Amino acid sequence: MSKYKQILRDILHVSKVTKTRNKKILIIFSVGLSQLTALTDVLIISMFAYIISGEIANNEYIDNFIITIFEISFSLPLLVVARFIFMFYQAIILKKIELSVSKNLRVYILNQVVDKRNYSMADTFFYVNTLSTHISFFYSSFASLLNSGLQIIAYSTYLIITDLEAVTVFGVGILFLIYPIIFIVKKARLFMHESYVESQNSSKELQRVVENLFLIKVLKMESFEIEKFSNTIKQLNYNMLENHKYGLYNTFIPNFFALLVISIVLSFTAYSNLVSLVFIGVTLRLFQSLSGLTNATNRVINSQVHIDKFYQMEKNKLSHEKKNFIVENTRARIGLEDVSFQYFNSNQPIFKNLNLEIDKDKHTIITGQNGSGKSTLLGLLSGVFYPISGKVSSFSDKFAYIGANPLIFDSTIYENLMYGNKKEIKENDLLNYLKALEVFKEQENYNLEKKISNKTLSSGQMQKIAFIRALVSDAEILLLDEATANLDKKTKENIFNLIYERGFTIINSTHLEDDLSGVDSHIEIAVENEIRIINKIK
Repeated sequence: MSKYKQILRDILHVSKVTKTRNKKILIIFSVGLSQLTALTDVLIISMFAYIISGEIANNEYIDNFIITIFEISFSLPLLVVARFIFMFYQAIILKKIELSVSKNLRVYILNQVVDKRNYSMADTFFYVNTLSTHISFFYSSFASLLNSGLQIIAYSTYLIITDLEAVTVFGVGILFLIYPIIFIVKKARLFMHESYVESQNSSKELQRVVENLFLIKVLKMESFEIEKFSNTIKQLNYNMLENHKYGLYNTFIPNFFALLVISIVLSFTAYSNLVSLVFIGVTLRLFQSLSGLTNATNRVINSQVHIDKFYQMEKNKLSHEKKNFIVENTRARIGLEDVSFQYFNSNQPIFKNLNLEIDKDKHTIITGQNGSGKSTLLGLLSGVFYPISGKVSSFSDKFAYIGANPLIFDSTIYENLMYGNKKEIKENDLLNYLKALEVFKEQENYNLEKKISNKTLSSGQMQKIAFIRALVSDAEILLLDEATANLDKKTKENIFNLIYERGFTIINSTHLEDDLSGVDSHIEIAVENEIRIINKIK
């Protein structure tokens, strides 16, 4: 019972956060259409039996109703058309629910990623794309479950009214199906859980390969990485196939059972003359609905695996941790007091009880080996990441940031330079910066309406544009993360002269020796036994 309470809790929570409009109304409308489909099924089957063999349902009210309908011209073709209209719009409604939930959930998760600020890139893509898609399947599956369950009631009611004895035989048979169906559902859920784990692993492996592609190619480890990724996908596909296989078992068993029992009854018993065409037709539709019910149950259970993971993600909400980053305009520095931080889904803290002070209007260098946490420290200093404990206090929340791979999007030079900037900047000032840093060699390219992208610019040109974007902003603190890696010595000197003239507080994460000259403070991050230690060298 506790498991079902947990499932209900998770479902209600996801339903609340997705805020899909008219979701309940659409599900109810879908259920109504499924019942109309069941009604038209019974009428069509009964009318076919009446036409072929003159059979009736052995119930005065039903017989009179069917005969009355049959006497109406074109009633049978109209019922056939109506049945497929009901089925079509029911399918459209279910898909609409699924797509609406998927869209709302993706936006919600992305908003949470931005707000929580402790997700890796792989987790972000996985939750926004994969997890949300699987969760969206739940609502269409749940509606299908309701539809199939109510259709079973409708068909059973008809059969009970018309032939109680035969229904009893099939009812006993259904009882024997309960245990194998429950067993199969459990196995399917197990393989769905394994699929979830391998799917997340594949996202992390893909991110690791992309981020370290240059190193992998230099060390000639391409074959090793591709084989490793291939093995992960192979295991993922195995689990997904097993899940699909058990889903098919649940889908096929009720139909197989119905056809087998009917074939045995017709072939080897004295009941063959007593079983009507209507009974056979409605019974087959009953077991088709039972197959739909077991299949929908299987899909609901599969979706609940992902809903449960989503609920765990929701417990990661850091609204209470926002208070760990504060802005104090009266301060003359940025301070970290007993700061601890770790990424979501990680058991290993990046920093623990970190204390650090960075002076205002100074140029501070941060160095350390790859993976030491330099970029993470920049994130904590700027409020991009919130510490799970401790406090970060800053004299300003106006930051500019330049990384090794600056943001350049397919648009004009002007729009790239002014991205995120609300100030009124004269076009001549922008052009002067472009020319001062010699972004282009050809004079005709100094046109702010010129279209650019990360494919039309060199890495050095992209970094120059990113620096200009920072220079024209209203930022007070400039964060540099390997920001001069693609620039020559002369360009670096020009850029830093402009930066010093502009008057930033500079926090510069770098491994380049050239960047170690002319700085006010030098902080080194050392890693000893997986523990990060901050050394203030200067």
